[in-house]
Amino acid sequence: MAKSKNPYGLRNYTKSDKVAKILEQKILSHEYKIGQSLPSQDELAAFFSVSTRCIREAFKTLEAKGLIDIGQGKRGIIKADNLDTLVQNLSASMINKSITNRKFINDLLEVRMNLEVSSARTLSRLSEREFTVKALYTMLTRFDLLVQGYEKNQDPRMLKEIKDLDFDFHTMIMHSNNNIILNSILNDLGPQLKKVLEEMDESVAELKRKTVDYRYLVDAIRDGNTDLAVALTLTVTSNMKTKIEKLDF
Repeated sequence: MAKSKNPYGLRNYTKSDKVAKILEQKILSHEYKIGQSLPSQDELAAFFSVSTRCIREAFKTLEAKGLIDIGQGKRGIIKADNLDTLVQNLSASMINKSITNRKFINDLLEVRMNLEVSSARTLSRLSEREFTVKALYTMLTRFDLLVQGYEKNQDPRMLKEIKDLDFDFHTMIMHSNNNIILNSILNDLGPQLKKVLEEMDESVAELKRKTVDYRYLVDAIRDGNTDLAVALTLTVTSNMKTKIEKLDF
């Protein structure tokens, strides 16, 4: 592994969250294979310049997601290279619930983040991604026009259309994985997720910045730049998660 000053753009995460997320992405991208052991906790602590306690917390997160087992010597052994188990377990507890507490919201956003990162990675590697990329660019053109219009007249109906289009943009990326089970789960989670996003307050400047970030993301997917696509997806979804966590539910 090569060190990075700001790996994966995880500015708003705790140290253990950053370690867990970086290891998670390496597992999902098959850098580590099922049955293979991760480096020891001491080795990882030295690499990430953190304490072994931080590594233990990161391992617990990965174990909870069904990605690793913690074996003898406290080594992490790769159990799965996808998040299907996590998504199915969380969605089962969420379906038919109303949004009433922060724990539910955080779980919902974590599912979305994991799905979208996985889908962006897969999409950037698909040989037949041109149709989806064109559709995403079309959405961004409309999004940009709506933001410009909203800046001029502050029409609530226009803001509603912006939020709907924003939701559809992310949904298209996530549905591009062509995984029937995950797409079914997405459909189940959609109404709850949309309610949360509708509560998020964004300024015109933030909407403009979002348009730029989204275009960079689609450019990366179009060019097959998987690492950049993953980093940008993590950035935009974690920024969204940070804003929603500040809401008063």
